[in-house]
Amino acid sequence: MSILNNFRIVSGGFVLCLGLSIAAEAGEMKAGQSEKQGGPAEQKEVTLPKDWGHFIQGSVLRVDQGTYFVKDLNGKNLRLATDHTTQVMGEFKKGDHILAKVTGQNHALSIIPAP
Repeated sequence: MSILNNFRIVSGGFVLCLGLSIAAEAGEMKAGQSEKQGGPAEQKEVTLPKDWGHFIQGSVLRVDQGTYFVKDLNGKNLRLATDHTTQVMGEFKKGDHILAKVTGQNHALSIIPAP
């Protein structure tokens, strides 16, 4: 099973457990009443990070001062920025195949060898 599939399974399990715990908590309270005061229920909002990231798999074209230039599986050339928070497993050079978790702004959160 690939790393991408493992991540999807773990993420899905986390979201499912989070939803079940919220549903269980809501089921314990009477409709329209809060737990402590017996008045209208307080609205609880669960906030999750907006940019959990997505995966890019491709071939390294070059690495220049912490910026990875990659051709993805669709043939699109991408620039992936890194910084001290990026987790990089190994050193990559032209032609290496990588799997990168990136934000919407193409900041690499992690880079590993592609399976």
